[in-house]
Amino acid sequence: MYTATFPSQRPMPFAAPIGAAATAAFALTGSAFVIGGTGSVFDLSRAEDWRRMLEARVPFHVDVVAADESQEQRPDLRSASDHLGNIRQVLNPAIADLAAVFGVSRQAIYKWISGDATPEPEKFERIISLSHAADAFRDAGMTRASAILKMKAFEGRSLLDLAATGQLLPSHTQMLIAEAQAMDAAHDRSGLAKSKAKPSAGWRAEVSIPGAPE
Repeated sequence: MYTATFPSQRPMPFAAPIGAAATAAFALTGSAFVIGGTGSVFDLSRAEDWRRMLEARVPFHVDVVAADESQEQRPDLRSASDHLGNIRQVLNPAIADLAAVFGVSRQAIYKWISGDATPEPEKFERIISLSHAADAFRDAGMTRASAILKMKAFEGRSLLDLAATGQLLPSHTQMLIAEAQAMDAAHDRSGLAKSKAKPSAGWRAEVSIPGAPE
């Protein structure tokens, strides 16, 4: 077993905060040479325990910083076929609309959906952005996503228009979701949902669509 000899008067501890990755590396190194001898392994879930054990033996202060899970982003490993299936299920666009957005033929869209062909990287990025919009609509419980998809809410442009130019951002999607939720809440407060009158689509005037030309 390896035994370390330290001077009786230790210098002031040096504080060095480390993140999760550095914690793992330090745990392996420290446990191998200081605590338990070669081959010792400490579970990261007991980081506080081995921190106290380390500080009792070496002139080094370990500040364990927990990773902020809210800032972690898991990689999206879905294929182009998976993303297109997600888009079609939630947003329900016409194949012709998707072909126009991605600047390809309808046959190319069908090949991407079946997995017989792979889109170019730049077109794949557009597919991903539109698929993430579909994810947001699903998470928000939007039941009329297909109608919102074509609303000219951004200086005369819709989400499809933004996706076609590679300018679709999560903020655009969230803005439309918030607007739709506010309209639904106003409809519920008005009591129209409980009305026995025959539903009418007359209120769906062009001016009722945010950003539509008047």
